[in-house]
Amino acid sequence: MTRKGDGRPALKLRDMDEKNMHNLFLKNMAGLIEETKNPSPCLNPNSKRGGMATHAGVALELGIFRPSGQGIKMMSPQMEAILIWCQCRTREYDNVKVENFTTSWADGLAFCALIHHFFPQAFDYSKLTPQNRKSNYHLAFQTGERFAGIPDFLTAEDMEGMVSEKRIDPKMIFSYIQEVYRMCNEL
Repeated sequence: MTRKGDGRPALKLRDMDEKNMHNLFLKNMAGLIEETKNPSPCLNPNSKRGGMATHAGVALELGIFRPSGQGIKMMSPQMEAILIWCQCRTREYDNVKVENFTTSWADGLAFCALIHHFFPQAFDYSKLTPQNRKSNYHLAFQTGERFAGIPDFLTAEDMEGMVSEKRIDPKMIFSYIQEVYRMCNEL
């Protein structure tokens, strides 16, 4: 398959290597954030701002979606971008479906999958189970701190308490994931 008009081979998103996909992701998320902050029409064809259709196309190609429903609160563009970043990095992992910054992280497997994506040699993800959530939290947080210097302001005990009391704080989880993004994004 070639691109229309120039004879260069077309590259599907699912076939891209991580670096190219990451660059495309950043370009599109920057455009999405700009589009949300400044919704004026963009007349410059060379602009890095991508329209909503571009972002929807990237998400569809990667098999990423945002659930709809009355219980879903609107997220800021930054939260939406980080959520999609998480979905991109955890989409190949069993028992992980990142849809929000609360229940998707409750069993600890999403934390483990995200950390494992960057440090696959650190532990065997296939041996983890949702039933061992406190162990999953410990493993993810300690591995992130050891290999990437991710601060441990969110602990296994914090997560265990929030989950058992059914009061998961999305701001705490989002803050931790932002640190993962900041510390691991350039790896």
